[in-house]
Amino acid sequence: MYCLLVLPEGRTLAYEEGGITSSSTVVIFLTGLLSVGIVRRLSPALQAKRVHYIAPTLPGYGNTSPPSSGIPYSITIAKDISLLLTHLHPDTSELELYISGGSFGTVPAQMLYGAPFHVFPQGRYIRGMLLLGAFPPFVRDEKTGFDYTRSMNWRDYISVGPFSRFIPFRMLQHLAKLFIQTKLSSQGSAERFIREFLFDKMGEEEKKMYQTWRLKTGYEEGQLAREMAENNRRSVEKTWEGFLSTPEVLNSDWGWGVELGGLDEEHRAGRRVMIVAGTEDDATTIEWARYLASKYPSSRLKTLSGGHIVALFQMDEIWADFFVD
Repeated sequence: MYCLLVLPEGRTLAYEEGGITSSSTVVIFLTGLLSVGIVRRLSPALQAKRVHYIAPTLPGYGNTSPPSSGIPYSITIAKDISLLLTHLHPDTSELELYISGGSFGTVPAQMLYGAPFHVFPQGRYIRGMLLLGAFPPFVRDEKTGFDYTRSMNWRDYISVGPFSRFIPFRMLQHLAKLFIQTKLSSQGSAERFIREFLFDKMGEEEKKMYQTWRLKTGYEEGQLAREMAENNRRSVEKTWEGFLSTPEVLNSDWGWGVELGGLDEEHRAGRRVMIVAGTEDDATTIEWARYLASKYPSSRLKTLSGGHIVALFQMDEIWADFFVD
C-alpha cells in the first residue's frame, strides 16, 4: 500500500508497506539509487515471521522531499525514519526493528544502525541489519590497509570517488544526469538501459538463478526489467536531487564520528548483521563486503555467484537465513 507522510517544514516522506501492519516486528528496507520504495512480493520467510514490512523512498527521490537546506543527510534520514516509526508504531514496548538495504540503500541503513539514540530513539530496538551489495564508509583504514578506492571501477571512481566532491557546481553529476535522462526518456529505452547495465552482464550461474526465480515467482521474461525501468523513471519525475547528492552523501561522515567497528555496547548487544555480496559485482565489490564483515561484531558474510542484483534471486533464502537464531 502506497502512503505519504507529511513531515515538519512541509517536507513529505513516501513509503509503501505490506505484511501485518499491526505487528511489532518491523522490517525497514531502503532502496538503491534511482528508485522508490515498493512492496510487490513479500518473502515467505517474512510472512512466517509476521512482519510489518516498510519500504520508504529515500530523500530527493519520487515524492520524498530532499533534506532541508543545511541539514546533513544522516540527520535527515534518522529523523525522517523516526517520525515514520512514531506514526506507524507509537507503542514501542514490544518493538523489534530490523534495518535492511540494497546497494546505495545500505548507506542510510548503516546510518540508522549506528545513529545516536538521541537522534534516532528507535535505534534502541534494532535487533539486526541486512546489507545487500553494500557500500563501506569511504575511508582509508590505516590499521587494516583497507582503501575503498582500490577495487572501484573507473566509472564509479570518477563519478563518486574522492575527487567528485571537489569539482564545483556538481558538474560531474549533471553530466551523468544528462546521460541517464536520455536513457530514461521512454519506457522502452529505460528497459534497454536496465538490460545492458544488469542483465547482459550475468554469468551462466546467475542466469540459472534468474530463471529459477522466475519460475518460482511467476514472472514473465522481461517483466523484472520492465518493473525496474518503471521504478527508475518514477524516482526522478519530480526532482534529481537524490541522484545529484550521491557523492556528497557517500563521502560524508555517515558513521556519526565513530570509526567503523567502534560502536558502543548499546549499539552491539543483541544485534545480528548479515552482509550479502555477489562475487562478480563490479559496483559494490566483494572486497568491500569482506571489510564490512570484519568490522561489524556478530556479522556473517554470505557470497553468491553473480553480479549486482544476484541477491534478488535468492531473497527467500536470504531472509530465512537472516532470521535463523
